[in-house]
Amino acid sequence: MEDHEVFEQLRAVIAQRIDGLPHGQEFNLRDLLGEDWPEDAGAARRLGRDFRATLHAFPGVEDAGKDDENLRWYRKR
Repeated sequence: MEDHEVFEQLRAVIAQRIDGLPHGQEFNLRDLLGEDWPEDAGAARRLGRDFRATLHAFPGVEDAGKDDENLRWYRKR
């Protein structure tokens, strides 16, 4: 699977898991996806970039910034 296809393959899974989170919950994609997180570092980086670029397509989700380990967090409003 090409790096750019990973996000499209996982888009529905991401949306479903976000829907299951309580309001106010912070999350990162790696923890949200668990076993579905790509093992390939390039694909994982691309997935993160694609998700952030299409954040508007996930209503009620906002960018919560990065932590000390440079991990991007999001919050379900």
